[in-house]
Amino acid sequence: MFKIVICDDEKEKTMAVYRTLNNCIKKLNMDGDVEIFTIRPEKLIDYNIEERSTYLFFLDITYKNVSGIDIAIKLRAQYKDIYIVFITACTTLVYMTVNQNIMPSGFLTKPPVENELKRVFKSVYEYYKNDKKLSKTILTVAVGSDIYKFFHDEIYYIESLNKKINIYTKSRRLSCYSSLSYLQEELGNGFIRCHKSFLVNKKRIKNIFLSDMTIEMEDGSRVLISRTYKSAIKQLVNGGEN
Repeated sequence: MFKIVICDDEKEKTMAVYRTLNNCIKKLNMDGDVEIFTIRPEKLIDYNIEERSTYLFFLDITYKNVSGIDIAIKLRAQYKDIYIVFITACTTLVYMTVNQNIMPSGFLTKPPVENELKRVFKSVYEYYKNDKKLSKTILTVAVGSDIYKFFHDEIYYIESLNKKINIYTKSRRLSCYSSLSYLQEELGNGFIRCHKSFLVNKKRIKNIFLSDMTIEMEDGSRVLISRTYKSAIKQLVNGGEN
């Protein structure tokens, strides 16, 4: 779901933007909706972000009682994957957004010209589609307040140990709280479960030793095969899976 939130303390001036964006969603046949947020813009930082939705926020640089830049900084600090576009009459302050790690996706003069609004929105939507394609090959992991991203191909195997998950690549190991079942679903068919404690990347398997129930990875490390998953691994050896 692609969710658009227009934050403005002047609702009447926002309706034209609302109508234009709704029309864009319909023309692009998007799974999305538009919301107007007008009650105390500073409360936007408490906005309930749905985990499996993507958000585009339209913000002003200045509001009556709060700085739109401050709101954008706090939103970006909390949510790395949102999109932010500024609609503002204070064009002289645009430079301030560049130095604050806000990473805006566009700027529009208030009130925005309809064609310019459509152009900026379509540009953001193209970024969104490209990011969505890329996200299918990237595993995102949170460790406290830090976010780590792994390309699927760089992961050798994943281990469950002492209620934590260890992700192994050629050059590093990352520990986090998750589950192998969840990660297997996220990673898709390129990975196979070989043991209750191990999930391996099929592309990184060097040898499979059914005689001693182990898998050797490209980096020389070995992981266990359990009886529960032996048939699936045997099928892989026999070319039953890609």
